[in-house]
Amino acid sequence: MEERTMTEEEFRSQLKDWGVGVRSMMRQRLQGHGSGALAKSIKVKVKESNKTETHYVGLNFLHYGVFVAYGVGRGWVRVNGSVVPGSRVKKGSAAEAMLKSRGYSTKNIRSYRLLYGTGGKGRKPMDWFDSVLTNNAESLADIAAEYYGDYSMENLTEMMSRMTIAKK
Repeated sequence: MEERTMTEEEFRSQLKDWGVGVRSMMRQRLQGHGSGALAKSIKVKVKESNKTETHYVGLNFLHYGVFVAYGVGRGWVRVNGSVVPGSRVKKGSAAEAMLKSRGYSTKNIRSYRLLYGTGGKGRKPMDWFDSVLTNNAESLADIAAEYYGDYSMENLTEMMSRMTIAKK
């Protein structure tokens, strides 16, 4: 490995500062949304991977933050990229029995949605997470490149794919 221009402690400190800045932007986007519990729950951690000699920035938050990002929950489901009123098929329901009688497998029934309308004025996906990460990826790449050199650039795309909520 080549000579590093900063110490590991300096690197960890810069990663932590980047994470705190990203957390602040996410909290700002969530301002006025719900009780504020989601914004308060965002935690930043910097750790070293057990499998490789790399570091990572982790962002933990309440699980329902994923539903906020997709705009789903409480009677709203996502179908073909749109959020519409509906629900999943419940176990033991008449709808499940009807689908089984038509030959649907349990796996197919799990992904089936019952729609109650075509939309209207309802929930909208809230991009509070992915765009903040994407917009700040370059500054993270600069920090990593300064510490790791070219090795970090090879892994940046894969890291961003793991970090974001919406998968392509």
